[in-house]
Amino acid sequence: MTEVIKKKSFQKYWHIKKDEITVCKDCEFRHICTDCRAYLENPDDLYSKPLKCDYNPYTCQWEEWSTYPLKQKAIEFYDLREIIEKS
Repeated sequence: MTEVIKKKSFQKYWHIKKDEITVCKDCEFRHICTDCRAYLENPDDLYSKPLKCDYNPYTCQWEEWSTYPLKQKAIEFYDLREIIEKS
């Protein structure tokens, strides 16, 4: 376990705050949100919105994250299609 914690690839996530994450920084729920940063909307951007976030702070509406067209690329990247179809 300590081997994982010591890895720089793991530590790069430690200091990212909600006020730095795209979309989250504009969300009124950012300080109470328990998001999962394991999957990102844009896997190439550490500051990308969490993939499974259902909330849009610009419209104040909740959406089904798995059907949102822009998230389809990330769903394929993480190979989540089978998991989503089962739920």
